[in-house]
Amino acid sequence: MQIDTKSRKAIEDVINRRASIASMQEQLKEDIKAIAEYLDIKPAKLNKIISLVEKERESGDVVDEERDTLDTAADLAGKTSQEDA
Repeated sequence: MQIDTKSRKAIEDVINRRASIASMQEQLKEDIKAIAEYLDIKPAKLNKIISLVEKERESGDVVDEERDTLDTAADLAGKTSQEDA
């Protein structure tokens, strides 16, 4: 396969952008870890919170649906919600 100058530059651009994305992803991971540590929660929990916020902003009703799911699970487990207490 012969690669011309234009294709070579395009490939190099993709390689550079992938490296940049990987660097940003690593920085996000470190930021989440630092914020979670500050909040005294696990990074996985903070990631869950962030995911819910993103979904809520995209489509709405996600938080209410999640709350309903958790209330149902608590009810089935024999626990009452704070509102019932």
